[in-house]
Amino acid sequence: MRYFGYTKKYEYVLFAISFILGHSCFLAGQEKTTPVAYDLKARIEPVSELIFVRAQVNFPLGAVKAHDFKFNLHETFQIKKLLVNGKAAQFTSAPNPSRVTPTAKAFTVTLPETTTGRQIQMEVDYEGKLKQLPEWGAPADGPYFLDDQVNSRMVELAGYSSWFPQFDFGGPVEAHLELSLPQGWLAICSGVKKEERVQNGRVITEWYTPKDLDVLIAASPNYKKLAAKQMNVSVEIYYTQMPQDFLTREINQIASAVRFYKEKLGDTTMPGGVVRQVYSPKRRGQGKAGIARPGLFLTSEGLTLESIASDPRFSLFQPIAHEIAHSWWNFGIGQGDWINESFAEYFSALAVRNASGEKEFQNIMSDYKKQVAELPSDATPLATVPFMNDNIGFVVRYYKGSVMLDNLREIMGDGCFFDASKAFFNTYAGKPTGTAEFRSFWKERLGDKKELIDLWLDSKGGVPNLPVKRTSKLL
Repeated sequence: MRYFGYTKKYEYVLFAISFILGHSCFLAGQEKTTPVAYDLKARIEPVSELIFVRAQVNFPLGAVKAHDFKFNLHETFQIKKLLVNGKAAQFTSAPNPSRVTPTAKAFTVTLPETTTGRQIQMEVDYEGKLKQLPEWGAPADGPYFLDDQVNSRMVELAGYSSWFPQFDFGGPVEAHLELSLPQGWLAICSGVKKEERVQNGRVITEWYTPKDLDVLIAASPNYKKLAAKQMNVSVEIYYTQMPQDFLTREINQIASAVRFYKEKLGDTTMPGGVVRQVYSPKRRGQGKAGIARPGLFLTSEGLTLESIASDPRFSLFQPIAHEIAHSWWNFGIGQGDWINESFAEYFSALAVRNASGEKEFQNIMSDYKKQVAELPSDATPLATVPFMNDNIGFVVRYYKGSVMLDNLREIMGDGCFFDASKAFFNTYAGKPTGTAEFRSFWKERLGDKKELIDLWLDSKGGVPNLPVKRTSKLL
C-alpha cells in the first residue's frame, strides 16, 4: 500500500490544520469575549450566492471589560439589525484582516447605558454575498487561500470566512444551527444532526455542536452517502464520484485507525458517535488532507482522484489517521500546539504500523528522519517553535516531534510508551497544555533517562546526540 505522506504539506494547507483543534487565536487588539452559546439560523441561496443569517449570541456580562465589545464578520456582510438585551445598540465597523481570516471586518458594539444583569444577549441579522475566494492550495494572484464557497455546485463554509459572529478564532463554540437550503441538497455539518425536514421546497436541517471549535457547513446537490459499521466503528463517507473500491478500503482503514487509538489511548467523544469523511467536490484546492473538526474530515475530491489516476494503489490512510488522531491529541495551546501535531502525526504512523506492518512504518519514519536531518543547524527547537507552519516550523512541529516520540518508544518499549501516552492524554485532556507540562510529565516517566527530554526539546537543528541504551528504571 502506498500512503500519502506530509512532504511539503505546508504548500497545500499553511493554516488549515494548524488552527483546527484545541487552539485559541483571539481577534487582534481586543479583549477576549467568549460566547456561551450561539443560535444560528442560516438561509443559503446557492444560485445567487447569497447568505442570510439571524444569530443570537449569549455571553457573560463579566466577559466585557469596557462599555463595548467586538466581533468579526465577513467583509461583505451588511448588518440589518443588532440588539443587545432586546434594545437597539450602536455599532461601527472597520477592516480587520489577518492571515487566518483575511476577509474579516471587525464590528464594535457599544453597550446601551441601561445594560444590566449577568448575561448579554446579542441578536443580529445580516446578509451578504461572499466574494469569490481561491481554494486552499489552488494557484491564485492573491496571497490568501481559503476553502469557503457558495455557488450552484457546492456550499462550504468554515470559520476562516467569519461567516458567523466570530469573537475568537479556534475557541470552543456551543451552537445550535438551523440550515436552510434548496430541496435536493444534502448538507453535512460539524456536530450532531437533530432533525431534517422539507418545508416550502427547502431542506431544513438542525445541528447541535456541543464541543466543536466552530461551525462548519458542507453541502451539495450531488453528494452521495456511503455508511457502514466496521470493527464497531460507524463510518459515513460523502462523495460525488469516488471509486467504490477505494471507498470500501477507506472505511476499513478509518475503522482500523479508530480502533487502534481506542485500544492505546481509551475512548473519546465524536459527535453522534460517527466518523464522517467528506470528499469536497472542489476542482483543486484544500490539499489531500483538507480540514477537520471532531469526527468530521473534509478532503479534496479532485486532488484525490488525480492521485488515484496516477497510482491505483494510492491511499489516504495516514493523513486521515492524523486528523482522526486529533480527536485525542487536541489540548496543546499556543506554542505548545506542537504537542497536538507531533502526537497526531506519530500516532498516524503507528496506525499504519498496526494495519500494514513494520516495513511500512519504517518507510514513513525514514522519511521523517531524512527531513529532520536536513534542517538547518539553527532551526528553532521544539521548546520554542512558533505556532506556525512555515517550511522549517512544519518539519520541527510534525516530524522532529514524531522522531522524538519514536525515540522515547524505543527507549521505553511499546508497553511503557503506550501506557505513558494514555496517562498523558488522561492527565491533560481538556486542559491548556504546553511545553512545560510535556517536559515535566515525560521526565518523570523516563526515570534515569530523563535528560533525553531536554536534549530533544532544547536542541536546535535536527536530531541531537542521543544515548541508545534502554533503561530499566522507567516509571
